[in-house]
Amino acid sequence: MNWLASHLQRCSLNEDHAGYFLGRGAKEESIVQYGIKTWERLPEVAPCEVFQERYGNPAEGGLGLGEWLEGWAIWPLYSPRGKVLGFEGRKLPEKKVTRYLLPEAGWQPLWFGLTPEGVQRIWDGADVWIVEGLFDLFAMQWAVPEGDVVLASLRAKLTDKQVEFLRRFCKGMVHMVYDNDEAGKHGVHGFIDEKGRKRWGALQQLSRVEVKVVNVVYQGKDPGEIWNQKGVAGIRAAFPR
Repeated sequence: MNWLASHLQRCSLNEDHAGYFLGRGAKEESIVQYGIKTWERLPEVAPCEVFQERYGNPAEGGLGLGEWLEGWAIWPLYSPRGKVLGFEGRKLPEKKVTRYLLPEAGWQPLWFGLTPEGVQRIWDGADVWIVEGLFDLFAMQWAVPEGDVVLASLRAKLTDKQVEFLRRFCKGMVHMVYDNDEAGKHGVHGFIDEKGRKRWGALQQLSRVEVKVVNVVYQGKDPGEIWNQKGVAGIRAAFPR
């Protein structure tokens, strides 16, 4: 187990953060399953200079313990085998965000919501619903059929490694549920860039590697906002089974 995974296990989730995530649609079991915690400073200096410089630079009076992150909500990013590859974090209520990745993340698909149990379900034929961010994921978990898997790609675009993961493991249907804004539509359908080059979206990326994929049409800015405005009934009405 790497130093980051070991430390995240020692951290806990404070009541304010737990209430915030529950209010944004997270189920209690999802909070536990995905390892959402409140950051506490490391007991000893981080073995990574990049982490030290970013989150408690000794050259600037920091201790190298990640003290800059103290009090942030943190969620790990896992490999398909369940290894911690890094984390994303949010400072509440300011909603500042950060991301830190270990070197091995460079050759892994990065998803929020991926667990070894979810990988097995995908392999066994479960459908996959892909959203942009974790709050969209929490909302969609109230709407998708039991047994399906919701993953957040962490931006409005699939990386080559994410496409390869779906090619290797997904036997069911991929449902694209990106935001209803320009970036989300580009991420699904593709676009022509400023130099006139065709940039593929998820529909083309996955179809070309023979993954079954469909764009989900819905009313609203994104699943997270639908949840905020209308709760469980609203999200289920927007995405009827």
